[in-house]
Amino acid sequence: MFSNLKRKCRFRAEKAVFTLLLSALLPVSGLCADAKPGSDAKQAVEQYLEHQVKRYAASIGSQDYHIRLKPLRDLPECDAALQKTLSDPEEPIGRLTITLECHQPQYWKARARAEVEVFLPLVVAKQTISRHQLISHDALSLKRSNIAYLRRNYFTSPDDLIGQTSRRKIIAGKIISPKMVESPQLVQRNEEVIIEATFGAMTARMKGIALESGAKGNTIRVRNLSSNKEIFATVTGKQRVRTTF
Repeated sequence: MFSNLKRKCRFRAEKAVFTLLLSALLPVSGLCADAKPGSDAKQAVEQYLEHQVKRYAASIGSQDYHIRLKPLRDLPECDAALQKTLSDPEEPIGRLTITLECHQPQYWKARARAEVEVFLPLVVAKQTISRHQLISHDALSLKRSNIAYLRRNYFTSPDDLIGQTSRRKIIAGKIISPKMVESPQLVQRNEEVIIEATFGAMTARMKGIALESGAKGNTIRVRNLSSNKEIFATVTGKQRVRTTF
């Protein structure tokens, strides 16, 4: 009799412990189920961003980029693929907003935020460049630079700057933009120039007076000293212009 009572008490105690363990495990299972949609959404956004940024970086000749996705808030379940839209799909760099939309089992809309850096080796002043200084290769170097917040254009090759002059003083380490430099004036106003005039396959040379200053490639007004006529000609070199008749 005493033995049976002891077995019943032990069974009740074991049953109570099992029930307690089961009730403790159930909320954990629920938390895992709730966390899955948010985890899936984060993975979907990360893959989407990776694809868009990689495509853009490749289009400008870079494979060097970094994506920081800000933590996503808890999102409801979504039985269909999330629709994702970038705030700036053409240039997915800098601070971005990704709009998320779900249509099943019910419609909801949310936003994710990210910051994207894309790096390129850009031309910078290796040493301080004075105003109106003729730029040489020794004055330039390349520096890994984040282009996300650059408001101006830039150079990726020092060769594009060789022979140009600075419009203003450029501090060492500064990224050089096209507005900071200009082509040197190869023809000065009121100076004598050589006009090369082409007639089909024939070329004639004559003297003229430049009525405007100009850099290589500029079209300026020139007076032909032989005919005393005013013509338009393209600057081709130091005190040399070309026109077509």
